[in-house]
Amino acid sequence: MSRRLFPLLLVLALVMPRSWALDSKVALSDYHHDIWTGKDGAPGEIGAMAQTADGWLWIGSSNGLYRFDGLRFQRFEALPGEAMPNRPVTALKALPNGDLLIGYIFGGVSRLSKGHLTHFPARLGPNLIGGVINVIQDDDGMVWAAANDGLLQLRQGVWREVGAQMGLPPGRVSNILIDQYRQIWLAAGEQLMVLAPGARRFRPVLSGYKAVNLSESPDGRLWLDTHEQLIAVPSQHTGPQLPRPDSLVLGEGQENGLFDRDGNYWALNCPGICRTDGVGQRPDGIYSPTAKPDSRLDQAWQVSSLTGNLVFEDRDGSIWIGTSSGVERFRHNRLTPVRLTGGERFFSFALDEAGRALVLAKPTNELWRLEADGRAMLLERGEPTDYGSLSNGADGSLLRGGPQHIERRRGNAREIIAYPEGLLEHGVVEAMRITDDGRALWLAVSRRALYRRLDGKWMTQAELGIPAGIAFAAAGAANAPGSMWFGYNDGQVIHYDNGRLTRYAPQPEGDVGTITFVHAGPEVLIGGNAGVAVLSGSSFRRLNAADPDVLTRVSGMAISANGDRWFNGSKGVVLVRAADWAAAIGQPGRLLKYVLFGVLDGYPGFAAISNRLQSAISDKDGQLWFAGVSGIARIDSTRNYAPPSPPLVKLQTLVAQGQRYLDFTQPLQLAPGTTSFRIEYTALSYTMPDSLRFRYRLEGVDADWQDPGTRRAISYTNLGPGEYRFRVMAVDQFGQWSKDESSMTVRILPTFTQTPLFYALAVLATAGLLYLLYLLWLRQATLRLAARIAERERIARALHDSFLQSVHGLTLSFQSALGGLAADSPARAKIERVLLLADKVMEEGRDELQELRSGAMGDGDLARGLLLVGQVLAESHRAVFSLRTQGTPRALQELAACEIYSIGREALMNAFRHAEAASIQVELHYGASQFTLQVRDDGKGIAPEILNHGSTGHWGLTGLFERARRVGGQLTLDNRDAGGLRVRLIVPAARAYAGQARWKRWRCWFS
Repeated sequence: MSRRLFPLLLVLALVMPRSWALDSKVALSDYHHDIWTGKDGAPGEIGAMAQTADGWLWIGSSNGLYRFDGLRFQRFEALPGEAMPNRPVTALKALPNGDLLIGYIFGGVSRLSKGHLTHFPARLGPNLIGGVINVIQDDDGMVWAAANDGLLQLRQGVWREVGAQMGLPPGRVSNILIDQYRQIWLAAGEQLMVLAPGARRFRPVLSGYKAVNLSESPDGRLWLDTHEQLIAVPSQHTGPQLPRPDSLVLGEGQENGLFDRDGNYWALNCPGICRTDGVGQRPDGIYSPTAKPDSRLDQAWQVSSLTGNLVFEDRDGSIWIGTSSGVERFRHNRLTPVRLTGGERFFSFALDEAGRALVLAKPTNELWRLEADGRAMLLERGEPTDYGSLSNGADGSLLRGGPQHIERRRGNAREIIAYPEGLLEHGVVEAMRITDDGRALWLAVSRRALYRRLDGKWMTQAELGIPAGIAFAAAGAANAPGSMWFGYNDGQVIHYDNGRLTRYAPQPEGDVGTITFVHAGPEVLIGGNAGVAVLSGSSFRRLNAADPDVLTRVSGMAISANGDRWFNGSKGVVLVRAADWAAAIGQPGRLLKYVLFGVLDGYPGFAAISNRLQSAISDKDGQLWFAGVSGIARIDSTRNYAPPSPPLVKLQTLVAQGQRYLDFTQPLQLAPGTTSFRIEYTALSYTMPDSLRFRYRLEGVDADWQDPGTRRAISYTNLGPGEYRFRVMAVDQFGQWSKDESSMTVRILPTFTQTPLFYALAVLATAGLLYLLYLLWLRQATLRLAARIAERERIARALHDSFLQSVHGLTLSFQSALGGLAADSPARAKIERVLLLADKVMEEGRDELQELRSGAMGDGDLARGLLLVGQVLAESHRAVFSLRTQGTPRALQELAACEIYSIGREALMNAFRHAEAASIQVELHYGASQFTLQVRDDGKGIAPEILNHGSTGHWGLTGLFERARRVGGQLTLDNRDAGGLRVRLIVPAARAYAGQARWKRWRCWFS
């Protein structure tokens, strides 16, 4: 770091917001004290601690280097290609630039920078360097090490012992540090020495003291600690005194003791842990902080070890102790316990005339005054009992329900109020609750319901018309005397106003279950098993929170002077700021913003509800008191504790196919075939890491942010090749989100079968295979069609050349013989009938021959085929046949040609046989968009009923329409006005003509 940057960094360190130190008003035993030992994964024999600028807490031990996120200890894992020396760590120094210097017991220093390790030589000449005690880096980048061999400097990658030439006595050097004035201090022998900026030699400042530790107080003064004494070091700089920079606090732990941010001195081995308050605010001098500490933990059951190795303060003001057994931490409990006699189970609160909080504890039956400093003063002690009540009257008087009467106290005056007649049957009244509504006194008695006293007369609940089963009761607002609110087990609420009852039945939007709390003030609130609701108009509306459980089973609420509301519920104390409360009340459905103080903040279990009394109260000094199932806790609402630093999210590892990845500065490339991976992450917030919640998103998989709660690992499966980006954020209990999200980019490389080249080759191979199959099918179909046509032609020739010729020869012979018979001869008539039958046989034979010869259509010449049919039929009938072609003839598709030919042939045969026509015409029209076949005759036509419905037992017309549909054509038959029938077939060009584009043919098929 350059000399010019140092003043700037110093100013930034001084003006940046700082967390509070631990409250010195609280005893060590009342802090939140965590202990981690080997069973929790903590390393042993801890010798160094530091916190780097990225938030990590580093621990040096005999087992090596560890880092801690508040929940898990992890041995530092070097990046691939780098290795961490397997040596005990004795020194750690966090530098302002974020680097970490690491010193080892058997010599050598390493630098950890942005995850990468650099190792400096471990030898001084031919010998190993002795144990490194402290290590620093000055503004010029020079690394200094205080070691058993003396003072070492790293110059041009080589260690040199420079103690003698810089004026140091021979021997061991320890406690080297650089202060805010760029002065270098160290202890050599029994001398404390300083090197001024630009000087070449150290000069002594104090002599005769064996320094155990050097520490600065918050005001910037340097102190020498000998374990028995704490000595203020005379100032050695000119100009104004600068406060201690944070880099000195976070840079390294102290061996024997340190000043926290409020100037309190924490010392080790006194024995145990001691805290002496305000030492750093005292004038220069010599002190013995361990002689009479203000607070201490010196029992073996209180700490993991009575002989600590070092003490450290983190960026949020928590104090850490490193011992041979593990790690300990002291941090704030926002709530501090109130210590009473012990054995208390039920509490009722009230205020005395001075506005101080009073509590009646049961079954001890002790009355205590709660002091502003958290102490409790015993005022009265009675016979132990589970009953009795304490409350305030509307005029501020104190009401106490005893076993035989009610006592009202105001100043020195005391008024005895008798219980209702009949309650003293057994000599004791089991009073549960006494309430003053401003006009009357209300008494709740165990198993005996409710009574109201007005003008000296008691009335029963039945006489008042109030339903039984009251779970909680509270007086109305101060400006509404005679008003009471009652909550019931079924969620019903009743408002009693000077004899008038208003019922509020539970509604879905306001049902909170069994009523555990009622408050009537600026708003009427009810609490129950399912939440908190506020009266809005004629019904109650439930309030919403991100975690609905924080508002369940609320049994008390205190309002501080600034309007903040403090609820006592099932998870602890819930703070709602005045502005957030107003926003939630004014905007139905809005989530209530809150801060929860639970068991990790010192809350005693959860809110007490069994005695059905208000479980929270605020005194005149702004101290808030809450009754839990395990005791009473206090919050000082006048002290605004600074929230801890926002969490810093860290990605730790990605594991895929058994390989661990640690470096996320560059996109990760995972092996081809990877389908799953696991990501581990964390967040650095050492005040209350257990309460951190996370959200994450894997872009390319997750459509939105996912909420895993407190989990710190996530797995993804069934992933394909491609690029993914993982993002993660964290939020603490105060609603502070991490300022920056942590992210990584992951690329899964495709296998060969997942590449575009493979898909292209697969498509080509499939297309080639399909084409080969098509060629094979075409070849087989062609062979089958050729064989069929050849067989048909052979049969046709045989029939024509033999059968029909033979029959024709027979008919000629009979015709010749017929000429010799008389006209009236019976034989002649018989022969004529035989000849007629022969003509019929020949006609049918010609028809069958025509069917066989239709194979001539195989060449696609439709005109020639139909002309042949017409000529054959014309030979046997008297009708005149003609065929005309329009347009340029085009080759037809095979299916279309066969079907069109069959339709035309059938139409010709019907016309010749049945129409009794004199003329039959065929027209073929080859149009650009369609092909048209038309057969017309001038015969007698077809009867309308046959034209519309066909002829029973005959399928000729039906067959025509079926053939037309097979080629996507439209067939019409209609009688002509001039006589005769017209058969017309229209086929789209895409279905009729050969050579059409495939897509056009498919479009035509499905249109």
